[in-house]
Amino acid sequence: MQFSHRKNGLKAVAVAVMAATPLVALPVASEAVPVVQALYNMNEAPGATKMIDSSGNGLHAPINQAGLNTGVVFNGATGYEWAYRSPTAPPPAPERVIQVPDNARLDPGTSTFTVEIRFRTSRAFGNIIQKGQSASTGGQWKIQNPGGKPSCLFKSSTGSAGVQAAVAINNNQWHVLRCVRTPTRVTMYMDGQYVNQKNANTGSIENTVPMTIGGKINCNQTTVTCDYFTGMIDYVRITKGT
Repeated sequence: MQFSHRKNGLKAVAVAVMAATPLVALPVASEAVPVVQALYNMNEAPGATKMIDSSGNGLHAPINQAGLNTGVVFNGATGYEWAYRSPTAPPPAPERVIQVPDNARLDPGTSTFTVEIRFRTSRAFGNIIQKGQSASTGGQWKIQNPGGKPSCLFKSSTGSAGVQAAVAINNNQWHVLRCVRTPTRVTMYMDGQYVNQKNANTGSIENTVPMTIGGKINCNQTTVTCDYFTGMIDYVRITKGT
């Protein structure tokens, strides 16, 4: 702020320096920074019996599934590989999926929720990862691979939204798929590039079903299809926050 007056015929300018007001830090929303809920690097050696959660949250999962190989190296990446199984084959025992026990960290609730996977497949079928099924109380989320064009779906009792890749990527090459659910939309990114989004309120998603990788649990190929995934996964990362 400035004011002026004349003294001895000269115009004097005085500058009033206002006392500095300390800045007050505003509360930071809990979702201001994405927080890793689970991280599966899938670097375990061949014959591993446990999938390790590297996030520090302890969401480990047992591995004892037929048709699943750990410690597989392809193009320099170490991951898990699911052998081909006919889409109509009866479910094996034990079921051909990894089951991560139910945990609230794996449920979107009403938060911004991101699932990112690096995978490769030469097939045009299968559910890659999911938590909950179509009839599950509390809703579901999943990444599937119909026609080789992966899609993301988030569904609750009050709304749902899904997005799908425009082109098939079942070329047996590595791809990074990221599905982001906010309270008002679902967005897909592929290999770092925006693909598509669907604007919709998907409500609150929170079920008591294990998170599964490689297909469905409790399937019988009649009333519930198994949707076997065939291919390889390098890592799975789940975060909450924007």
